[in-house]
Amino acid sequence: MSLVTINHNNCRRDGSCRAVCPLDLFTLDGEGFPAFREGADSSCLACGHCVAVCPQDAVQHGRISQADSPLIDRSLELQPGALVQLLKSRRSTREFRKEPVSDETIKTLIDATRWAPTAVNRQSIRWLVVRNAAEVNHLASMVIDWLRQSGGASRYASFIDPWEQGRDMILRGAPHLAVTFAPNDWNWSQVDCAIALTNFEIAAVAHDIGSCWAGLLMWAAREHTPLREALGIPTEHEVYGAMMFGFPKYQYRRIPYRHEARVEWR
Repeated sequence: MSLVTINHNNCRRDGSCRAVCPLDLFTLDGEGFPAFREGADSSCLACGHCVAVCPQDAVQHGRISQADSPLIDRSLELQPGALVQLLKSRRSTREFRKEPVSDETIKTLIDATRWAPTAVNRQSIRWLVVRNAAEVNHLASMVIDWLRQSGGASRYASFIDPWEQGRDMILRGAPHLAVTFAPNDWNWSQVDCAIALTNFEIAAVAHDIGSCWAGLLMWAAREHTPLREALGIPTEHEVYGAMMFGFPKYQYRRIPYRHEARVEWR
């Protein structure tokens, strides 16, 4: 039996499923109904476009059930002005309250990343969420150790000196840390992880949670074996993103100026 079948009683023959398929895996039968191409099962990305677009629920996909594909609630649709302001008002948070974010909210943020696009719908991203502030602090100390080994106190004094004085310039005393990792033999792992973390960051803003990319930890995790082991990164995987997060200590009131977009129109 084909991976994708069409219920002819429901189908309007509008061609939408065929049009949105990324790999053009549909053809038309003699009556104008869409038909999944013979032998196309192994080529299907299971992206769900055909299931999502059909206005009559005529598409039956063996790997994507309609029961697990809820209807879009248009009443929840965000107005363009509000969305643009959310994107503009996002700030990197480096001062956090001690109050922890609930596990339920963190799960909501992670869940929002499941629908971030990944190359050929591979969905190979994995997550590590460090909830304990003491463990986050320990990971920051391991980055400091690596900086000392890599360049000494003089080269990285702007990070090491404050640490010795009790101020964390690595993970900024954040209560939580999210790390993304993925197979290192996949050319798009870095891009996939970056997009997923961007979804996480925007979802965090919508929940009044601040975040900041943890660039130094990302760098150290690729170079410092003890840190990699502490993070528990599996063999054949690499850290491609990390973000500290928590409730912001301060609220911003204005949207600072940014340079105009450099656009070449053709």
